[in-house]
Amino acid sequence: MKRIVTVVLMLALVQGTRAQKGLPGFGKVDKADLLLTDCDFDKGAGALVLIDYGHTYYDRGTVGFSAFKTVFERRIRIKILKESGMPYADVRIPYYTRNNEQRILKLNASTYNLDAAGKVQATEVKKSSIYAKRLDADYSSMIITFPEVKVGSIIEYSYSMESETISLNDWYFQRRIPVRYSEYKLEIPQMFRFSIQPNITDSIEDKQEVTTKSISLSEGYIETPVLTSQYIMRNLVGIKEEPFMGAVRDYLQRIEFHLMQIDYGDRTDDRRTKWADIVASLKKSESFGKQLETPVPGTASLLAEARAITDPEQRMRFVYEYLRRNLTWNDEDGIFADAGIVKTWETKTGNQADINLLLISLLNDAGLKASPVLLSTRSNGLTLTNYPNTEQFNSLMAYVTIKEGYFILDATNRIIHYKLTPEQVVNTNGFIVEGETGRWKEILSGKYHYKVTAAVQGEIDAEGNMKGNCLVNCYDYARVQRCEELASNPGKFKDDYFYKPYPSVKVEDISINNATADSLPLEQKIKFSTSLNSSGNYRYFTVNLFSDLDKNHFIAEKRFSDVDFGIQQDYNLFGNFTIPADYVFDGLPETTTFSTPDRGILFTRTVNADGNLLNIRITVEFKRNFYGADSYADFREFHKKMFEKLNEQVVIKKKTSP
Repeated sequence: MKRIVTVVLMLALVQGTRAQKGLPGFGKVDKADLLLTDCDFDKGAGALVLIDYGHTYYDRGTVGFSAFKTVFERRIRIKILKESGMPYADVRIPYYTRNNEQRILKLNASTYNLDAAGKVQATEVKKSSIYAKRLDADYSSMIITFPEVKVGSIIEYSYSMESETISLNDWYFQRRIPVRYSEYKLEIPQMFRFSIQPNITDSIEDKQEVTTKSISLSEGYIETPVLTSQYIMRNLVGIKEEPFMGAVRDYLQRIEFHLMQIDYGDRTDDRRTKWADIVASLKKSESFGKQLETPVPGTASLLAEARAITDPEQRMRFVYEYLRRNLTWNDEDGIFADAGIVKTWETKTGNQADINLLLISLLNDAGLKASPVLLSTRSNGLTLTNYPNTEQFNSLMAYVTIKEGYFILDATNRIIHYKLTPEQVVNTNGFIVEGETGRWKEILSGKYHYKVTAAVQGEIDAEGNMKGNCLVNCYDYARVQRCEELASNPGKFKDDYFYKPYPSVKVEDISINNATADSLPLEQKIKFSTSLNSSGNYRYFTVNLFSDLDKNHFIAEKRFSDVDFGIQQDYNLFGNFTIPADYVFDGLPETTTFSTPDRGILFTRTVNADGNLLNIRITVEFKRNFYGADSYADFREFHKKMFEKLNEQVVIKKKTSP
């Protein structure tokens, strides 16, 4: 990861100059940009952010609610370069709507194209194509539907967001697509003290100026020193996803802000939020803590049956299994309930927080100890334990303690065994909402790995055709992954694991067992045939069939992100091959063992040939699940060598007549 540096600065902002110096005005589109077909500093990009401008200042707050309000002005212009860039014309602006704390105003949007005469043609987005959609009890999204968008178009939109708060928006200079120009301007009264947490690796222009300005209040105005800060970055390449990289967000160049103090001159007000404040707020929330205080009608018989189970672990399992069998997740994550646990029980559907808060409530009513645990999945990004806020979390699950152990349960997942921590949060930090202060917990996978075992038996005839069978067993997290993919799309599942990776192999039959038995490995039986390559009296074949080690994901010479597998991995391949009586083994892979320099990944192969029978065993153990980008060279070299060994050919030769 890029190193994050934290500094504390005194910042300030007020109504200042609205003009965006040096930038073309809204609607002033350069024809050259409409003629643009590629990004000169990030070739092949699907879209390009031409302008991303933000401006924050303070104004008079709402009487009776707050003394100040934050005004955040935003303007974005995007060029659509390829069909793959079209989704960037689907604009959604999230905002916090509880108690009307945030409001989006002055929204303007247009699409620009060149007409037949080569002139710039602007199409304004109609008000009917701009609408708000409620996401949950706390958040909504402003949706803009742009007309006349096609490859070559430019879209542009601007808005003002007013917030009844002193907090600042974080600013992301970088995106998944390249950014030509990004600027964030802040005008902040120096009575407000923020910590600045930059994650910057490229060149940035940073301008600071202190002036005295006026801020209007409900009664008159105040004059105060204001620090005007201007941060500008140019020509930022888009962040490309790399295999097993974790969250893209963690690698985006950005500046984050955290309010620390308000200096009133004669005294200071510490505004640093503590985790105890977060816990107190969550417990008072109607969408969180109050749900756990709400009785759920109609659960008496379920609870009576649960309480009759004397073993605490089996009692927990009973309640968990009942909910995940009978409730339907609506595919929405989050840490706040939407429907609420009573309605979720009645309708048998809800978001992740609805279902798991219901699970926690029932487990506690059944005499167990369960608490909510707030989590950020690996795809969502790292959590910052030193900066208390709930916005960094995107998942709520149940944390259950029994004797000396603990379980992380997610009743929205109908496939995973209760003893397995959900894969998307393994090796992350979770915040357990319990007591007055809560506590952090490192979430581990324990003894459970991603484990695949393949046993291949093949018989080769005199014509060079191999017929065989393979038994693939997937355990623990490998079982979960494959069962999820099988349930989602059975045809694609078979293509991805058995057909596409082995184009020269004809798969004649696949049978799958134990897909609904989460305590058993997923069993996949394959019947196959293939023709050996030949040259004169020689024939060749590979033993690496259906092993789940068919593709090297680490062939790129350079890598900017860390490698995060999440789970430790175990692969076992057993091969038993019989060749014709009139053939002999002429070239065999050697028995070998090698590892990464830190011995975090170990490859072992044993080979034994006896007469016309070949037995081979390959094991690959990933004892480490995380490798920093700085160790990628050795990591890549290991994978290169490993796949060379995996794909080495067995050579057989026809016996010569005496």
